[in-house]
Order: sequence, then structure tokens, then C-alpha cells
Amino acid sequence: MTVSTPASSRALRWGIALALGLSLAACSKEEAAPAAADAEKPAAAAPAGGPSAEEVAAQEAAQAAEAALAALGADELRSRGSQALREQRLYAPAGDNAMEYYLALRQKTDKPDASAESALIDLMPYAIIAAEQAIGREDFVEAERLRSLIERTDAQTPALPRIKDSIAKGRAGVAERAEAEAERLAQREREAEAAAQRAAQE
Repeated sequence: MTVSTPASSRALRWGIALALGLSLAACSKEEAAPAAADAEKPAAAAPAGGPSAEEVAAQEAAQAAEAALAALGADELRSRGSQALREQRLYAPAGDNAMEYYLALRQKTDKPDASAESALIDLMPYAIIAAEQAIGREDFVEAERLRSLIERTDAQTPALPRIKDSIAKGRAGVAERAEAEAERLAQREREAEAAAQRAAQE
């Protein structure tokens, strides 16, 4: 028969307290993991449907720029288009580039302006390359803007269907990655909750 001494009783109580403390620390650590996962969700999972805030802002800016260009006279548009060409503002920035000036001039005049039409033909390959580069870096707002310029210049250009398809596939890929990341975070949360439950039971 073992007789408990005051020293052994204190040691036993300290051991129990230490075990409980470690268990509580493990629980609190595991409970913090889901909160961290929740904090990551908004950044990782972008909304799959509907235009983003960036796209809406770009559309509004494009509409404002188009209205501003429409208010200019034909001579002013021709002059600004020539200056933009000289300064190598071929298709950017939005609202202040040669393609947009010449497209606005096309809308302004009854018969085609030969120099403007020739410039648009020459600028088309540069806009196509820029659109493909924007798709490559997943800047779909810029890619859509350039696609619109290309379509307004020549809706029958062979590159246009390819650009549209690439934009659609690129956006779908980004949405799939966002969904996969959201599922990964949800799985981490489930695992953390299961670990917390096991720690509580232990």
C-alpha cells in the first residue's frame, strides 16, 4: 500500500494543472486557425459572377472618354491623333491614344478619312499584340479595352475570335483557381476543427 505524502500530493496536483494548461493551449491554438482561414477567404476567393469593381470603373471611364472625344471636332481629332502617333501613344493610355482619336474621327465624318483609316490599319497589329500580352498577365480589364478597340477598327479581323476566346478561357481559369483556393481553405478549417475536437476530448 502506497501512502501519499504532502510532497507527492503537491507534485500530483502540479502535474494535473500542467496537463490541463497544455490541453487548453492546444485548444486555443486550434481555434485560432479557423479564424485565420476565414480572414484569408475574401482575398483568395474572388466572385465568379458579374463584373468586378475594377471592370465597372473601367467601363465608366471608357464611356466618359468616348463622350469627351465625341465632343471634339474633326480637325481637333485629326490633330490629336497625329500627335499621339508621333508620341507613340498608339493604343494607350485609355482615352488619349491614336486609335481612339481616329475611331472618334471615323464617327464624326460622313466619308472615311484616308489618313485616319490608313493609321488604324497600321495600328491594328500593335493592339492585337498588346491584347495578347494583357491576357498573358491576366489583366482582363485592359484586354477587354483593347479587344473593343480592335473590334471597332475591324470587326472582321481574324484575330478577334481568338482574343475573345482567350479572354473567356483566362477568366474561367482564374475563377477555377479561386474556387480551388476557397475549397483548400475550407478543408484546412475542417481539419483544424477536427483537431480542436480531438484536443478537447484528450
